[in-house]
Amino acid sequence: MLQEFAVPAIVIQFSFAGKQNSTQSVLLPLDTASALYQAVSGTPGAMDETTLEELRPTLEAIVQGICLGVGNTRDEVIIAGDLSVRLGRFSRPSNLQPTDTMIRFQLALGVGSTIGSLTWVMDPETAHYIADLPVTSEATPSSFGVLPPFGASRDDEESHGLDILMDIPLDISVELGRTRLVVRDVVDLGVGSIVEIDKAAGEPVDIIVNGRLVARGEVVVIEDNFGVRITEILNPRERLARIGEAA
Repeated sequence: MLQEFAVPAIVIQFSFAGKQNSTQSVLLPLDTASALYQAVSGTPGAMDETTLEELRPTLEAIVQGICLGVGNTRDEVIIAGDLSVRLGRFSRPSNLQPTDTMIRFQLALGVGSTIGSLTWVMDPETAHYIADLPVTSEATPSSFGVLPPFGASRDDEESHGLDILMDIPLDISVELGRTRLVVRDVVDLGVGSIVEIDKAAGEPVDIIVNGRLVARGEVVVIEDNFGVRITEILNPRERLARIGEAA
């Protein structure tokens, strides 16, 4: 297996917070990472330190999804710790040094359609923990040959490999507009002050997910609450341009 990982890739390493010696690695081939970057940003780009930094939130979301999936299996809250993302070759973490046995899951990766796969590597004890099974001295690599991720059958593994991402919580906010004030103007603010924003009356409001503009809409009233009716979904290029204007 080490020979398979001898080529450069995107290497994500993390552990389960509070659980010692649980370091795991997720590896994305560079072509898969580039395809993922293009799907997320709408712009083609080879993998380097710059594009990797832009892709980092998506990669961290994959780890969050893994932790949520494991938490659902074990009926407990699982949080990622010691998370690192780098461009390079796979190297064994300390918990894999004393053993020749590594457990590997292959998951299909897709945004709309399959764009590649990722490899999730761990030690046998962590695999037992994920499957919520006791560790036994008789355990062998073949014990995990039919272990599907989070309850899926092997036939469903490819199509449902990213289902673990579906329960990731997202922060959604609605932005009416923005403005810039100097410190003097902020200090002078008081009850009754009016702040003029960069949005004309009747213009759509911005719908922002995890800090990124994804849509626009109009404000509506639902019983006693405000809501937003989506009128436009932005494509990736428009999202990036809008974010650049707001920065």
